[in-house]
Amino acid sequence: MPSSPSLHRLSTSVWSYVAFTGLTFGAGALLVKKLTNDGIDPFTITWIPFLISGVLAFGTGYKRNQLTKAAVAPGILLGVFAGAGPSLIFNYGFDELPAGIVTLLISLGPIFTAVVAHFVFADERFNSLKGAGLVLAYGGVMMLTIDSVGDKGSLSDILIVLAGSALGGSAGVLTRYYSLRHEPMALIAPNLFTAGIVALILTYTMDRATQPDGGLATWHFIVLFVFGITTFLAFLSIFRANQIGTTGQVSVIGYFLPLFGVVGGMIFFKESASWPLLVGGSLILVSMVLIGRGSKGLPSADSV
Repeated sequence: MPSSPSLHRLSTSVWSYVAFTGLTFGAGALLVKKLTNDGIDPFTITWIPFLISGVLAFGTGYKRNQLTKAAVAPGILLGVFAGAGPSLIFNYGFDELPAGIVTLLISLGPIFTAVVAHFVFADERFNSLKGAGLVLAYGGVMMLTIDSVGDKGSLSDILIVLAGSALGGSAGVLTRYYSLRHEPMALIAPNLFTAGIVALILTYTMDRATQPDGGLATWHFIVLFVFGITTFLAFLSIFRANQIGTTGQVSVIGYFLPLFGVVGGMIFFKESASWPLLVGGSLILVSMVLIGRGSKGLPSADSV
């Protein structure tokens, strides 16, 4: 990275990483939907890709001499609070609640990020543009999920997923904090491996592991391995984005998920389009622009 890039070049790099990560996470959500429809539990779909991506990160980091002892503890911390924790909670929510309600709750994550970042980073103060973008984005997500928000769900399960959204949103600030102090590969290796180990332990202690009748097919293993590769690339991308951008810019990744999920559902699952989907998608796109324009602070280790 150049020592003194222009804001335009900086912004372009950030949005390249954000777009790649958002599309990768969106594609991952479609893979989760396909695998769960085939009878595999969402917890297993969490720990296997995390462990695969963790092994890839350790191998790549070791080969490139990018692993450091100083990043191990922060990486483990992020693995629990920014990796396994939110992922397992959200997967649990999709198992127990209507998808629309879970999506709405997850989309609150960037709001928690903006609030926490306001008090942590001097270059991420809350402003009207960022606020308008968050409001529009949430309205867009509501439009995308309007068909299923009326379904009933347990209050306790809703509160659990809401807590996961708050955890994930707050962890976004923690991710930037450590990204300004350590190289991405040094962080994601212990991060992903820890997330995989924690998810594996919880899968079996909570007796959540289920498989299709007849066990896993060959294509299941192939898809899970590919999922592990994309998870590695997505986390590397999001840590790079946090190095050169703000949590406000990076947080819009959360809005790619419902947007990509709707588009992917129409393409791969033959779900029908409707005017609420078009309006919701448009609102989300506009919100991304507003949040981006309201989150232009230049990152610095001295800004905390």
